Amino acid sequence: MPPHNKESIPEDRSDSGVCSQNGTSAVKDKAVPSNADEGCSSKMSMKREPTTRQSLISPPATLCVLVMIDMFSVSLVVPLLHTYYKSAGVHSANQREMLSSLFSTSQILGGLLIGALSDIGFLSRRHILLVSFLGSALSYALIIGGGIQRLICSRVIVGLVKQTMTVSSALLAQYTSNSDATNDRAVWMGRLGASTTVAWILGPSFGSVLYQRVGEFAPAGAACGLFLLNSVLAAVLLPTEEDAKEDAGAIKKDIKHSNASERGGKGRFYTNLKTCFSSSTLASVVTSLLLYGWVCRTTSYANMASFYEEKYGIEPYTRGYIKSYQQCLNFVVQSFLVRWLLSFFGGERKAACIASFALAAATLCEIHASFQLFTILVCPIVAVSIAMISVSLRSLLTQVTPKESLGSVLAALDVLQNAASVTVPFYRTFLFELVTRVGSEEDVNADMKGDPSPKLWLFSSFIHWVGFTVVLCWLLVLPKYTVRARDDDVDKKNR
Repeated sequence: MPPHNKESIPEDRSDSGVCSQNGTSAVKDKAVPSNADEGCSSKMSMKREPTTRQSLISPPATLCVLVMIDMFSVSLVVPLLHTYYKSAGVHSANQREMLSSLFSTSQILGGLLIGALSDIGFLSRRHILLVSFLGSALSYALIIGGGIQRLICSRVIVGLVKQTMTVSSALLAQYTSNSDATNDRAVWMGRLGASTTVAWILGPSFGSVLYQRVGEFAPAGAACGLFLLNSVLAAVLLPTEEDAKEDAGAIKKDIKHSNASERGGKGRFYTNLKTCFSSSTLASVVTSLLLYGWVCRTTSYANMASFYEEKYGIEPYTRGYIKSYQQCLNFVVQSFLVRWLLSFFGGERKAACIASFALAAATLCEIHASFQLFTILVCPIVAVSIAMISVSLRSLLTQVTPKESLGSVLAALDVLQNAASVTVPFYRTFLFELVTRVGSEEDVNADMKGDPSPKLWLFSSFIHWVGFTVVLCWLLVLPKYTVRARDDDVDKKNR
């Protein structure tokens, strides 16, 4: 599955109630005051200056460490989540898909709730990060307890509180400089992304080793302990911000979907949504991104209870090793091949369409592939295709969106993608029944009732990717040639 990374831009904040020369906020300047400003600056120092303790490492480096530990903890468990579903008593595909929908809904509600709490000054960025770590620890501890009720609570809690990447990006922007001379912020943003990649390369394999050598719930237990460690590290190493109200002004736009929770937020969301479809070119790219994410989630077999085991005859813990291998391929492709491939295929539009076709072909090949062919041929093709589609569509979005509207478009796109993800489990449930009906009989070897056979599911996925390829070509490539043909006709008439 393609990763989903976001970047946040903190808004400019000023307080008219603070005295300073030339009408400039004293909070922003933090310069040594002149004698004329001593009375005002003394109040400022009492109320506005954040208390910062000396840290062993710099705040940006601390954030990279925290994010790596957080993502490493998540990657220990996620590839093995289907085994915990079965242990908790989830025995049907419908139940599993409802849990997925519940998690997606919790993510949206969590963004709204945390955004509202930040609006009233109850939570700062640092506090939200602590809540994210502690809530995740509680969620994974509930998995160890077992039982369907604890599992439901676990998925709801982690959906509500998981804001690590969003808040970390915002904090990193706060701690770094964006000047052209140093380019400090871009460097640390790159390191933050690298921390996530390394965690997802190593984590799944470590989770598989713990599952195989220690016990079924060892990965969840280790993740719980690491989240608690992260909480302690964040509390000790990150600078303390006493004035949460000042910080709340910027955090409103950094938390997922918080635009809808601001004063007038509903109107702001509709304005952002309207911006996404302000032109046919921008609308086509936004629609392509939404469809791509939706098809990826719809065709995924990562959480199907016995897909790998039934298709390739492997043990459940092997999923972790496969996930690490796939992430390693993604890293290599994104680091060394994407730029060359985009240039070779003649730009983002053609590259996205060609990659989508290749993804459909790889899915068709996988239907009859052995495990060796899957690892040697299918996985590399999928890695290249996913990287090219993701990078191409994101690049096109930044190209066709007006610079002043980019933030609004990204905010609306974030809400639309999460809203679309809520619909995926319901569609998959319908699709499971349809595929089973077409196959004339239910897969008796499946660990969960209602799961289709691997070959039927892969054929269904192939049809979805073919359909997506056709729609993508219609959205991205056809309009370009239509406009070019019209321009040629106009030139001929003018001659």
